Amino acid sequence: MAGFFSQKHSHRVYGVFLLVLTLWMSLPGISSVQVIDRDEARFAQATTQMVESGDYLNIKFQDKARNKKPAGIYWLQSVPVKIFTKPGEKKIWAHRLISVLGALLAVFATYWGALAVLGRKGAFLSAGILATTLVFTAEAHIAKTDAVLCGLSALCLACLLRLQKQPNSLTSFIFWITLGAAIMVKGPITPIIIILSLLTYGVWTQDFNWLKSLINIPGIILALLLVVPWAIAIGVVTDGAFFKDSVVGDMGSKIAGGQEGHGLLPGYFLGSISLAFWPGILLLFPGIAFARLVASKNSGDPELRRAVRFLICWIVPFWIILELTPTKLIHYPLPLYPAMAILSAGAFFAMLDTGAFERTRKIGAVLFLIASIVLIAAIFGGDAWLSDKQSIAFYSFPLFLALAFGATYCMWIGDVRRATIMGLMLTATLSPLTYQIIMPNLSDTQVSRKIAGLVPDSRTTRILSPNFTEPSLVYEVGKDIRLGEKAEDGIAQGLKRGDVLLIDKHEAGDRHSVLNLNSRIIDPETCLTENHIVRGFNYSKGDPVEIRILAAEACD
Repeated sequence: MAGFFSQKHSHRVYGVFLLVLTLWMSLPGISSVQVIDRDEARFAQATTQMVESGDYLNIKFQDKARNKKPAGIYWLQSVPVKIFTKPGEKKIWAHRLISVLGALLAVFATYWGALAVLGRKGAFLSAGILATTLVFTAEAHIAKTDAVLCGLSALCLACLLRLQKQPNSLTSFIFWITLGAAIMVKGPITPIIIILSLLTYGVWTQDFNWLKSLINIPGIILALLLVVPWAIAIGVVTDGAFFKDSVVGDMGSKIAGGQEGHGLLPGYFLGSISLAFWPGILLLFPGIAFARLVASKNSGDPELRRAVRFLICWIVPFWIILELTPTKLIHYPLPLYPAMAILSAGAFFAMLDTGAFERTRKIGAVLFLIASIVLIAAIFGGDAWLSDKQSIAFYSFPLFLALAFGATYCMWIGDVRRATIMGLMLTATLSPLTYQIIMPNLSDTQVSRKIAGLVPDSRTTRILSPNFTEPSLVYEVGKDIRLGEKAEDGIAQGLKRGDVLLIDKHEAGDRHSVLNLNSRIIDPETCLTENHIVRGFNYSKGDPVEIRILAAEACD
């Protein structure tokens, strides 16, 4: 591998390697890992309802309008769902295929953009760093917007890097089409990053002339055609509620405070970057030093200096906004990762050639080791849930530790090539093991999946779950299940023979005791029977659950 890493190969060879690497990191577990609460379950269920109803405009989760994101991601997910599933069939991997494709787009777009900055070997390393990054790999496994958004943002970045170097009408056309698609996937996020980067770069360098290359009338028209007809239609259908809910409700609540309990102080993203960008953290801090050195020089390659300055402008302004926004989730900076990967690759070759950045190199080594130990400990903590036959992680433990300490040692002494190779080998063994073997066997977290195997179809049976209300339950059991207040209303109106109740013992009060629930039965010859108990762990809340499955049946 070291020989391959040090030689210059054709685009085809690099492309095949990156394709295999990205699929190796993204595909394991996409069919066996349960649907993830809460966002993935909401996206997947809304897409399922879109396909079942044939309404591809008005997005709904159960009977409630889901006015948070544009329809693009649901349209994309609906294609493999229609191709690979039958009516009423639930295959979460069909939804996740779009995220895998988004990851592939991000990797190859990073390669294409980095070619204009670092050349062929630098582009290959940039894309390889991105493909193996922890949060990037995680998002590639989840059926929501972020992997696709990363891919589209990476392609926009690549177009701008290439246009900065050489105007090209096809590149500017691709830029506008990609921008329109990014808006349809996650609204204003990519446009905000682009506007901030262009303004910051322009103010910093007073270099605005190259922006003329962005003028491409056919591309602008097609981008508008991607967005405007849908925007008009959804505004009319929802009487403006979509924009009120998405801008004021969703985005406004994230800016005003911590949405859904995700409020954190500024500095969270910087503090979590060792894990989020692992194993690329080995090279990220040297990458920061590399960016500072190249951007401040008045001599050397002016094209490299311009590109590095633009990469800085792509990262820093939006990062500051993310840190100042109260609502924080670890994947929010993901659209910035392609630029960070390119700078990290630039530092790799600078250290390889000159041995530069000794201090930041050692910082990267220490942070990598800490993050590696935390991740390995988490893997083996999860492995405690597995049976002996499936406990393959136990036998891999020495390999993981050897690679983690080996990469750290090599980076500390300046053997950057071996350190990078061992870091990539570590994530390339740890990630598939986690997604293919460990996560699917964490049975205590699979509460909704277990319940779905024990209850009838919600289309034919009234199922009420007043306590356990995770969206995964809707995806697994069906959209007609009644949760929370609707379940309480159903109980208050009276229970009848055939009803099924899901009562969480840990959250149930007196009103959910069997005695009280029996008093709600309309038919005097019908009683509640406890058929099953499902015990597990609600990871969204961090609480244990004990779900009693009660059926209203003829009294014994």
